[in-house]
Amino acid sequence: MFETFALQTVISGPVFILKKELMKIPFFGWCLKKIGAVAIVRDTATKENLNFFDKILNQINKSKRPLLIFPQGTRVPYKERPDFKKGVARIYEALKLPCVPVALNTGKVWPKNSFNKYPGKIIISFLEPIRPGLDKDEFLKKLQKIIYDEIDLLD
Repeated sequence: MFETFALQTVISGPVFILKKELMKIPFFGWCLKKIGAVAIVRDTATKENLNFFDKILNQINKSKRPLLIFPQGTRVPYKERPDFKKGVARIYEALKLPCVPVALNTGKVWPKNSFNKYPGKIIISFLEPIRPGLDKDEFLKKLQKIIYDEIDLLD
């Protein structure tokens, strides 16, 4: 949850893409709706998902705000390195926008599924943009490597 709030202060009011379940959390979900987050029903073809790319483009064009996506789809334990969700590559390919990878070590200080916080310094690294035009598989591999390599350096 830290990333959701902290990145709002560094990135000028980003449009978040997030799983629909988050919108159902009392207060937090209401805030996400208020800031114009775009929800998706993951891993399924639903009527809601049919105009998903249009929803994103409309929100970005209307608000003139950057788009923020967490490519893992959910928080993972700090040392885990799961493959990124393919949806981020589909979004990259469909929107033809540059992608600025961001690596963070927040899971080390505030682990997944824990209210415990540990001493340490939270680091957020903004990396070199990936220009539009890569094949979606090539993009996904590059994005994952860039972010995980940077996270390994944050240790």
